[in-house]
Formats: sequence, C-alpha cells, structure tokens
Amino acid sequence: MGQGSSCWGCFQSLVDIHMNLATVLPQLDIKYWQCVVDYKLHDLENYPDKSIAVGLYEGMARTEEDIHLLKVMREKCQTLIAFGSCSCFGGIPGLANFSDIEECLDVKFRENKTVSGGEVPSENLPAIAPVVKPNTDYVDFEIFLPGCPPTSKLILTAVTALLKGEPIELEPHTVCHYCAREKKDTPIDKILRPYQGIADKDRCLLEQGYICLGSATWGLCEGQCVNKGATCRGCFGPPPPIMQDFGANAMSMLGTYAPIPPEEIKEQVKDPLGLFNRFTYATSHLGSIRIKREEVKKK
Repeated sequence: MGQGSSCWGCFQSLVDIHMNLATVLPQLDIKYWQCVVDYKLHDLENYPDKSIAVGLYEGMARTEEDIHLLKVMREKCQTLIAFGSCSCFGGIPGLANFSDIEECLDVKFRENKTVSGGEVPSENLPAIAPVVKPNTDYVDFEIFLPGCPPTSKLILTAVTALLKGEPIELEPHTVCHYCAREKKDTPIDKILRPYQGIADKDRCLLEQGYICLGSATWGLCEGQCVNKGATCRGCFGPPPPIMQDFGANAMSMLGTYAPIPPEEIKEQVKDPLGLFNRFTYATSHLGSIRIKREEVKKK
C-alpha cells in the first residue's frame, strides 16, 4: 500500500471496516505500508518485479517522490489499484492546477499570514512537480476504486473479492439509481445555494433547484448523501468508463434541467470549476490543456 500526496482519508476508510479487519488482516502479507508498518522505500525497491500480488496507491503524485513511489509500485505489483478519487482523478488537490506552482507557493508559504518568515521549505524535502498530472499519465492501473473516501463497504467488497481470487464486480449505476426521492422530470427556473430555503425531503433535490450531481456520478456510495438530505458533490467521479469528462457531463446535466439564460446561470453558479470539477479537474479536458501549457513552459 503506497501513499502519495493525500489526506490519508482513504486508508482511514479501510480501517473503518472495523471488526471485519479481524477477518481480512490475517489473510494479508503486508509488504509495504509506510504509515502503518515499518518498511522503508528501499525495502519496496528491493522486491523482485511483480512479486507483490496487489498494490493500492492512495493520493495523487504531486512530488517527485510520489511519482517515483507510483512507478516502483507499478513495477512490483501484479495488480495495481487506484485507491480513492485523488488517485483516480487528481481529487481536490488537482484544483491547484488552476494556478501555477509559484502562485501555489505564494499562498501556502510566502504570503501566508500564519507562517513566520515566508520562505518555501526545501531542506530534506522532495521537489514538487510543477503540475498535478493524473496518475494514469504515469502508470496503468487494473482497478479503480474512487470515492472521497471510498466507503468501507466498497473497500470490504473489493478486498474480499481479491482474497478469493474473484473479479471485483461494481454496479455501473449513477447515484440517482439509489436515490429514494421522487422525480417528476420538472425543469427548474432558479438555482439555489444549499442554505437557501428548506428542501422538501421527499422530492429530487435537483428539481427543487439545488445543484445535485447524482445523475453524473458513479453510485458506488449507494446514495448515502442524497438519502440523508445532502446534495451529491460528485466525489466518486463519472460512471464507467470513468476517464470521461465528469465536469462536462455535470454541466450538460444542469443544462437539461435549467432552461435559464446563460448570463443568469453564470451569476447563480458562484464557483463552476470547484462545483463541476471539484474532484476531477486534473483528468478533465480543461485540466489537460492546463497540463500541456505547463509542459510547454518547461521547454
């Protein structure tokens, strides 16, 4: 199990399978998990190629060390899993691509009011890559388990199938398939923020004017948020084929429900990038243009 630049939330979700760990852990021979087991990177590097049956890579590859770890895991693992939405799509950290690396460093260090000195640290730290590229730009994966984080149920299903030597069977449905709210296919005339008004608990949130991305999102969560009253944020990304442009799909979805003049939509949707590509900007068409622009700068 390898960790790139991430919040560790996906591995926390793995730990949250609770008592099922007592069933799973005895069947695992952990070869590398830098935050849990005392193995070092050189231990992983010294394993024979393809000697590890399954590897999970969490996070996106933002530093040169992340990129190196990802490539080493690809060499050593027979099956490599993109674990979580950061690993699958770049995740929320991929939104940093909207700014260049120097702007990011300004915000984080040089102009940060909570930091003394305003210097960018460099001692004993890996270099930061100029842009967040999708992990699939560096290596191929056999399996994608998206989510921010993946649910414990999804993780247990996947791990159990792998231990049995069976294929991981994941339903291709969107979140709407699991939503119990009534849908009447009615258009909306105004887009609401989550704090505006009181939503009818029985009606489709999107048809009430709240932007819910459930119809564009892979329903591996089984509709947990929408059935509890929260709009879908799209954290599981698009349904298979999951490398399609989620943001474009989500915007198209909104267009079918909101026959509103573009000027009004622009005014009412305050942060379109953060809304429609919150988890998938690095793998979007817009994101790929940004990556190419940064690559040209390096030349």
